[in-house]
Amino acid sequence: MMNEHGCLDRELYRLDQLTDIPSPALVVYEELVEENLAIIRRELEGVSPLAASACLRPHVKTHKSAWAIRLQLSAGVEKFKCSHNELDLLLDEGVRDIFVAYPPLEHLAGRIASAVAQNSQSKILAQISSIEHARYLAAAAERENVDIHYLIDLDVGDHRTGLPASSARSLLAAIQADETLSRLHLEGLHAYDGHNHSDDPRKRTECALEAMEEVALVVSELQKDGAEVDRLVVGGTPGFLHCLKALHGQEGPAAEIEVSPGTFIYWDTRYDELMPGRFQLAALVLARVMDRPTPQKITLDLGHKRWAIDQGHVHLFSTPGLEVVKVSEEHTVLEHDGSCPLRIGDPVLIAPRHICATVNLWEEFHLVDGTGKLHSDRLAVTARNR
Repeated sequence: MMNEHGCLDRELYRLDQLTDIPSPALVVYEELVEENLAIIRRELEGVSPLAASACLRPHVKTHKSAWAIRLQLSAGVEKFKCSHNELDLLLDEGVRDIFVAYPPLEHLAGRIASAVAQNSQSKILAQISSIEHARYLAAAAERENVDIHYLIDLDVGDHRTGLPASSARSLLAAIQADETLSRLHLEGLHAYDGHNHSDDPRKRTECALEAMEEVALVVSELQKDGAEVDRLVVGGTPGFLHCLKALHGQEGPAAEIEVSPGTFIYWDTRYDELMPGRFQLAALVLARVMDRPTPQKITLDLGHKRWAIDQGHVHLFSTPGLEVVKVSEEHTVLEHDGSCPLRIGDPVLIAPRHICATVNLWEEFHLVDGTGKLHSDRLAVTARNR
């Protein structure tokens, strides 16, 4: 991934294969994506040898791509997690088990109910963390004459969506007591640990243990009340393995445990700082030198409209010694010590800092196959505009 000079390994990411691509462009390395899928399978098998594929429910928002979904389906992945933007993409690809991990307001509730009505062979799970979500879903289910299964969304520390673990019992009781919500059926719990992003694996383990103890307590309480909790969906990329281990160590009635990382498939430098070398950087941005305004400065032909800036500036390139000093919408200005050999027109590969948000800035990508050759057809970032 990186060589001894602290830049992208040119043997792994060969620029000579990319000479015909107009820049800027998003480039995905097929063999490295396959390697990332193999890595996560090995990690899951280390915890759950007999159910590695069954416990993986990857999030689609990282790649938003029909190609990546097909690749995962062929690798034995059958269940997926998505936000509202990727639901149609998954259905179009024939996925039969989908969890829409987004709080449903009226419009999304209608889309979910319509999808349930039109795809009777698929299981489509919704997310609920308030009685208002339940009412939106129930009204949509009544219009479509369908039943909807849902997961209660627990806030285990991220404080973005979800309800406190202590409130899950009362929410379920309120849903079950309301006859107008009778089309809704509890499937299980969802607990996203978006706050678990320490660079210390011991702290990630501690954070996961604390979060999963809350989940296990809710499971126990609900089951004592007679509720069936069949499924637990937990864990983002940094914490999923720790969550899985923590839940496997819990006592009590078993539920099907699923983890839902997303970033692992393409990886980025933000997570690689937390977990160096855990997965391969499989999606890069190709740019070219458009100007050399001073002997120490290089300007690339793209700006933050093409690489996500929400997690900071990009910093890993295919040429060593480069540092971002200025960014605008269409320009990235780099500085070096004056010895950089790059000339106007030369290509530069950039590793995204935040891959999920970067992919969403592109309409299509170029695929490099396992032999290092470029596929002739460009592929769509299918769900970008959905």
